[in-house]
Amino acid sequence: MLRRSLLVLTALLSLPLSAAIRMTYDINGKATPIGWAEGSFPLRYEVDQKVAQASPQAQAMVDRAFAAWAAIPEAKIRFENHGVIAGASATSPGRVAVTLADDLFSGQGAAAVTSYSYDTTTGQMLDADISIDPSLFSGNIDGQMALEHEVGHVLGLDHSAVLSSIMYPYVGAPGATAAFDADDTIAISEMYPSGDATLIGGTLSGRIMGDQGGIFAAQVVAVNDQGQPVATGLTDSSGEFSFAGVPAGRYRLYAEPLDGPVDSGALQGTWRTAKTVAFPTEFFGGTIAVENGRTYGNLVLTTSGPVSLNPRWIGVSAADRSDVSLSSSPASVHPGETVTVTVGGDGFVGGMTKFDVLSPGFHRISDFSWASNYVRATYSIAADAPGTSAVVLVNSGRESATLTGALRVVRSARGRAVRH
Repeated sequence: MLRRSLLVLTALLSLPLSAAIRMTYDINGKATPIGWAEGSFPLRYEVDQKVAQASPQAQAMVDRAFAAWAAIPEAKIRFENHGVIAGASATSPGRVAVTLADDLFSGQGAAAVTSYSYDTTTGQMLDADISIDPSLFSGNIDGQMALEHEVGHVLGLDHSAVLSSIMYPYVGAPGATAAFDADDTIAISEMYPSGDATLIGGTLSGRIMGDQGGIFAAQVVAVNDQGQPVATGLTDSSGEFSFAGVPAGRYRLYAEPLDGPVDSGALQGTWRTAKTVAFPTEFFGGTIAVENGRTYGNLVLTTSGPVSLNPRWIGVSAADRSDVSLSSSPASVHPGETVTVTVGGDGFVGGMTKFDVLSPGFHRISDFSWASNYVRATYSIAADAPGTSAVVLVNSGRESATLTGALRVVRSARGRAVRH
């Protein structure tokens, strides 16, 4: 699907029937995350000659995408580069092929597509193929980010509802390409730990309850005292969640529905069968002091009530400008800047709907203003603001809703384009 300048990056499946969410399928009646066996590494990847011919930068971009995941220190991931060959194909176990898209994907609005096969008795991945549309090298989208996204699928990660995640299913124009989000690195480190996984971070588990019982595919977010969404998890069909590898520190937890910009239709396998349940975003009571190696269970949240508020878009502009381009990609800012932040969506009410940026580095310096279905305010960004993503919490009357990871502080040279 194409929305303005945004391309959906989907993972089409070679077999029919969780970013932080692993690819999960029903195997023998049990929801089972899939992934590569430890002995599969190093994974061999090869680039088809047609890809290399599509752009002078193609080979280097592909190599950087694989190298980026292998460089995560907490994850035990290795690749072998077997270079450019004619007729690359993922037909052998443990092989990843990078090929050029043919007419099969024409008109689907995808910059790249990952297909793969897995053992339907064990859930172990067998091979994978990244098929690239030539438009990825056009310069109209962030092609490097798109390739890193697809390698995430190769490793077994599904789409993420965290806007700043590399596994978020939309990519914008080239610009301030950022490092992996904490959500990405924690998820992949839990899958392929480089050390004793039981000693790395803590585990959070519990249940989200609604009017009809447990809520399927609600997103639970652990946000630190800097307003950064550090780790997330989705609830299963009983409303239960559990995610590990949460770094030691103090966190607030909240639950939000998958009601856009990402919904269950953007996910694969078991998650795709979830019916979206609308509920107000709710915070768990108090904070949790997480220690390494400990499990924090029985974290239960019950939520109900009417829902009309649903933020979907965000945009950033210079403080002295009234025009802004809104999109469902995260907006980037720099330390020391003064910017106007605009948030739009459904259920916004003039004079009532407001928002907070859950980061001490953002200071609102203006009143709110409203027009149509959006609200805006001017913020100054502290010079020492950490280079992380932040949660935007929207309030309207008694309703709350979030755009998780909607703003990213980029600590780099000025003048880079804002992602839209």
